[in-house]
Amino acid sequence: MTPHRPVVAKDVAEAAGVSIATVSRVLNGKPGRISVETRERVIAAAERLQYKPDPLGRSLRSGSSRTLGLVVPDIGDQYFQYIARGAETAARERGYGIVFCNTDRDPDRELAALEFLSDKRVDGVVLCGGGLQDEKHLADFDNLTIISIGPHQLPVPNLAVDNHSAMHAAISHLATLGRTRVLCIAGEREWLITQARLEAANDAAHSLGMDTDPDLVRYTGFTAEAGAAAANAALAEKLDFDAVLAFNDYAAVGAMSVLAGSGRAIPGDVAIVGCDDTDIAAYARVPLTTIRFPTARLGETAVRVLCDGDPVPATPFAYELVIRESTIGPATRAATHDLSESI
Repeated sequence: MTPHRPVVAKDVAEAAGVSIATVSRVLNGKPGRISVETRERVIAAAERLQYKPDPLGRSLRSGSSRTLGLVVPDIGDQYFQYIARGAETAARERGYGIVFCNTDRDPDRELAALEFLSDKRVDGVVLCGGGLQDEKHLADFDNLTIISIGPHQLPVPNLAVDNHSAMHAAISHLATLGRTRVLCIAGEREWLITQARLEAANDAAHSLGMDTDPDLVRYTGFTAEAGAAAANAALAEKLDFDAVLAFNDYAAVGAMSVLAGSGRAIPGDVAIVGCDDTDIAAYARVPLTTIRFPTARLGETAVRVLCDGDPVPATPFAYELVIRESTIGPATRAATHDLSESI
């Protein structure tokens, strides 16, 4: 054995005076007719030589890599960080590691991520975030066990939140405050999450007799910069609106900054609602009313389905409408004890 060559199973076998097969059975905890003395000798040799089994070789022999893939649109978005934390905790408890892939909702990067995870022989993939209108580029991965989170068209198990009821709750809340024209700062037009939330918001507005002017819909990204740009454009076009519903908190806070900077009182002139209840919501310049989803539980559940064979929940995950000062103002908030509506 040369000084710089990694220790392999053959070295342990020679040091212990046994076969490589015996080393494999002992170190992988396989049953067999191996005496206590032989087992102890193999373990002592492995420890003395500081032998570390090759994880890929071990996975090929056992049929399991003990690794999961987690594919997210934007790891910088705290919504997906919460999912990732829940998934990683559940995976670690089961002896699994996680490989993270960030896609920016780009079809080429999504395809590359699944190809990469397939090559790594992961035991399963959690595909997070709503997909794109056309997901044909993801349809040829029969060799991967995939569970999706959020709106998708793939024929795989899916964990869904109740976007429809959540948007109805947000619009109904604004209606009770006397708001009639809601500027929707949505995601990009081709995102399935945009379509799901926008359809629900329009349905709620229509049922409540509120204006559903298509000019009140702004298609943009889920960033503060995108929300700010959407608000600036609405102001430049002199759109009449008394509320904003942004489909994520970052966009809501970006819009809030622009509107407040333009002299609009919040919530006096414009009430603002976001989605996801990320940390930025509670600490915005005006604390943000938002929709809270059980993000960590989504990640945990996905891992349990993949690793434990748990059934996929038959109903969508519930949400909370967390009401803060961006819609009701500090005086009303101070006089109210419980402002969260759990559904």
